[in-house]
Amino acid sequence: MNLGKTVFAQLLQYVPRYEFNQCVWRYHG
Repeated sequence: MNLGKTVFAQLLQYVPRYEFNQCVWRYHG
């Protein structure tokens, strides 16, 4: 089951791309 990907896809619909990138940088940084 790829539940993680499903939830991730739904989050992308609500979170703006810019804020999403900021979160990604925080986790990778």
